[in-house]
Amino acid sequence: MPLQTRRRYAGAPENEVRLMVVAPIHPLDTKGRPIILVGLMGCGKTTVGKALSKRTGMPLLDTDAIIEEQIGKPIPEIFAEQGEAHFRALETALLRYLLYNPTPSPAVISTGGGIVVRPENRELLRMLGFTVWLNVSVNALLVRTAKSTNRPLLQNTDRRAVFNRLDAERRPFYKEAAHLWLEASCMDVNSVAVRVCEEAERFFAAF
Repeated sequence: MPLQTRRRYAGAPENEVRLMVVAPIHPLDTKGRPIILVGLMGCGKTTVGKALSKRTGMPLLDTDAIIEEQIGKPIPEIFAEQGEAHFRALETALLRYLLYNPTPSPAVISTGGGIVVRPENRELLRMLGFTVWLNVSVNALLVRTAKSTNRPLLQNTDRRAVFNRLDAERRPFYKEAAHLWLEASCMDVNSVAVRVCEEAERFFAAF
């Protein structure tokens, strides 16, 4: 679906804004299914998701943002009050809903870093659409999250130790959940988006 932007044309009155339709750079036929991004926090899921959305014309959804809106609380508060297990259950419920209630147009979906911890979630991710693991080194993750204050697992702790532990624990889960494993530590956002589009095109062509 083409993106729509608003632009004031030269010579037009200040209050006159016209709708301009901008065609996506790389429209995809995903057979109505989404492109899903998984990976550790800080790997670039949201940033890459925005680039993919702009490139394909597909809307961007963020599972953390959806849960926050539904529950009415930020993620750190949900963790603090009800624990990680409860939050993971919310993620499972959302994935099930998306699988059986597809969005009106296929979307790019950015997920939380721990969504793959539950075996059921890994199965749901593979069933839902084309799942891409953005694999980024611990050193790169430390740089990218240096100023982050809204990630519960990184608060008041040794961040390197946390990332080393999460990488060791979740690496096999990401491999199991994803159709594409993409080493993205040294790739710029545009290059990642181009590669994902190319691989998604091949994936959906098989359906």
